[in-house]
Amino acid sequence: MKIRRFLWVLAVLALAVGGAADAAEDQVLRFSVENRRAPLDMQFNSYPQTMDISDHVAEPLLIFDWQMNLTPLLLTGMPKISEDGKTYSFELKPGIKFHDGSILKASDVKFSFERMFDPAVGAHNSFIADMIVGAKDMQEGKAKELAGFKIIDDTHFEITLEYAYAAFLASIGQPYGSIYPETAAKAAGKDWGVTQYFGTGPFFIKDFDMENGPLLERFEDYHGKKPKLQKIQFVFVDDPNTRRLEYESGNIDVMPLHATFYPQYSKSPFASELGAHTPEGVIFISPNLKNEHLSKVKVREAISLAIDRNALVDDLMHGTARLATTFTPPSMLGYDKTAQPYEFNVEKAKVLMKEAGYENGFEIDGYIRSEALSDTAGRVLLAVQQQLAAIGIKINIVQVDSASWSDIRGAGGIPLYIGTWYSDFPDPAGHIASYLHSKVSGTYSNNYSSPEFDKLLDEGQSETDPAKRQALYAKADHLATRVDYAAIPLFHEDMFYLCKPYVKDLHKDPGNVFHFFDTYIEK
Repeated sequence: MKIRRFLWVLAVLALAVGGAADAAEDQVLRFSVENRRAPLDMQFNSYPQTMDISDHVAEPLLIFDWQMNLTPLLLTGMPKISEDGKTYSFELKPGIKFHDGSILKASDVKFSFERMFDPAVGAHNSFIADMIVGAKDMQEGKAKELAGFKIIDDTHFEITLEYAYAAFLASIGQPYGSIYPETAAKAAGKDWGVTQYFGTGPFFIKDFDMENGPLLERFEDYHGKKPKLQKIQFVFVDDPNTRRLEYESGNIDVMPLHATFYPQYSKSPFASELGAHTPEGVIFISPNLKNEHLSKVKVREAISLAIDRNALVDDLMHGTARLATTFTPPSMLGYDKTAQPYEFNVEKAKVLMKEAGYENGFEIDGYIRSEALSDTAGRVLLAVQQQLAAIGIKINIVQVDSASWSDIRGAGGIPLYIGTWYSDFPDPAGHIASYLHSKVSGTYSNNYSSPEFDKLLDEGQSETDPAKRQALYAKADHLATRVDYAAIPLFHEDMFYLCKPYVKDLHKDPGNVFHFFDTYIEK
């Protein structure tokens, strides 16, 4: 999952009339979410729950505004692009302060990008900018500096790409591209994002409590529009039942809500406080193509045929989801609106299993984070376990903590799991390419490697004609999900949350990340 400074207005809560609260001390928002136990440094994870925090603290060079236009954030304007589409010229806004009072310089930007490709750092999300000249040399230990990054002075720099990449600015305009202070980040080393973390954002971390939840406070020297909230208190509660009871008791102002609770809350006294949106993402089965059994395409196709997706949507999700006919969400470039629903045919699946040499089936481990067992991924895994038993596939559910999950998945060691993938930015380069391209698929324990698929994605990344890009990405999606079955799409889910009526101007992005930049309390 992947997700994200792309800000999309999905809910503006105006349940009462009036202005913001008069007293600054009243502007404290209590937001509860599960603890993903991951570093806040977004070069190392793609969890929306972590972005809920990080997005308020650290910033990339550009963002998407409320109208979904890419706009400069730390820059004086949009960068100039060379005629061949490879060189970008940037100018930083002068005098931007980090939370420690130091001034943002071009050298901090260079450091932040080089850090992505330093093998000693081991960043997971370097794919957003690995087309910069010299990135691969750094990753392979052949260079210490990024050859394609040229500092002109403290506020001017150039970035040169190996090839024209249409989505480059959108790609770096997300949390993975956040700019960090060179001196502080170097001094913190492996503790950056764990015990120390700051940037140029509208809030700084006042209390770095990553067990119970950090306290964020408004940064008075922020370079942009000042937030209305004075503080954001994150409250980590892993159990969804406990979290909703805390909300009902008035101890929490905003919280995500599992779809399982939707029927209950839609008819409860809290119905008017229930919000919903559909993020740009997909729920799918992610097979490890290096696994002894799943390496056979007939087995993967059989799995797809054995899944009753209608039952998942209607029964498991209570009708709060839409059948997936592609990996690409319907709102995104590359979605094939002519694609038909995936076939459900258990008998045909059994034939394929026999042809693959598994007439009597096999056993395989299906991994899930312990904290997510009751979440969408966990509930879907249990349902898939039952459905695949009909064709002789026995899934042994293996629960691991979040830290172990990240390590095992990153090393390519998970045989099968339920993927919940949300777009980092509104482009297939940030969705299907960032999960299934061979250069990144191994880090998600998927290991799909198809020269034809990669070629389609690479052509789509450099193509500027929207119609041609549409055709390339639609063809790539079809190849991955209906020919190779490298990913097995299930559905696109609706997401729910509870929000007190005195909380105004709440925004969520397509990647299911909460943003409180304009939010205020009115009591």
